[in-house]
Amino acid sequence: MTTAKAILDQILELDLSKCEVTVCLASSSKDDVLPRFERLLLSAKVTETFRSVAGYTLAHYKKEHGDSNLVLRSYAVESKPESHEVEYMDLSTYSSIVEQISPLSALADVEVFQADEDFISGLRFYVIEVQPRSGYPVYFFRLYTPKKMLGRSRFFAVVFRQGIYDRVIDPAFLFDYHVDCVSYSGMMFIFKKENFHEMFRFFEMIRRIAEETLDTLRATVPIQNFDDFARDCEGHLAKLVKLKNIAAKPYWGKITIEDIKKVIEKNNLPVQITLTNAGEMLVYDPSDKWMLLKLLDDDYLWSLMTDQGYEATSKRELE
Repeated sequence: MTTAKAILDQILELDLSKCEVTVCLASSSKDDVLPRFERLLLSAKVTETFRSVAGYTLAHYKKEHGDSNLVLRSYAVESKPESHEVEYMDLSTYSSIVEQISPLSALADVEVFQADEDFISGLRFYVIEVQPRSGYPVYFFRLYTPKKMLGRSRFFAVVFRQGIYDRVIDPAFLFDYHVDCVSYSGMMFIFKKENFHEMFRFFEMIRRIAEETLDTLRATVPIQNFDDFARDCEGHLAKLVKLKNIAAKPYWGKITIEDIKKVIEKNNLPVQITLTNAGEMLVYDPSDKWMLLKLLDDDYLWSLMTDQGYEATSKRELE
């Protein structure tokens, strides 16, 4: 956490008045993994407005940080941070996100926004890039959809012109003063987790990893009715997240049926083991669809203080 705290401190101390500000839109179709970026040409006044959006975010978290209310936590997929908690992730461990934002490192190559209908219909998020005079840029990300464009939303606007109010009919973007996450120097700080997941299509990545994990489980962990187990996992997002966690475990690929039996016996878990021609196998019980997943994710802990077993409610490692 020391590195994350140091990077966050650098972000919060940024002098925005000495930074260049650029705004890019990100768009992708349903089947596209990587978004396309286009750069908005902004007037000086609008540029200052986006600078103030970044400043509003920094001021809010700087106050929380100064009042010692802000708590940094390492990112965990299934965690539910409190309002005073900010999760962070090292992007080097999430190549899918790095690939999605990599075009931002070469802004000169990003095309200017042309209001193409296909691009607009696939709007996913926008990013405010703040470039200091030296060092890495800071990226402020915000979820965005075509519904937030005036002319596509259920709202309409009127303006006062020549003594009367007239309706605005030209397409226009509607922005706000909120930011969902900030990236700097290879670290991502997440303020609005649901939006973060949506803008980077995180659960689609999790689904791919989960499918790979199931293939490995089939080959390495003896489960008698594996097809039933796999089908129940594939149809439930939270179980896919659990599979993704299992794949990231350092012991993954090394555990044996003997290791699993020790945990079952130590914690008196209701997991049946049957002897077949292929050897001992775990029996998946469809009436308790979580038991095997929790077992494989090492959710069962033993307390030295109480000499009693517990089921972990959070998989975030202690700092």
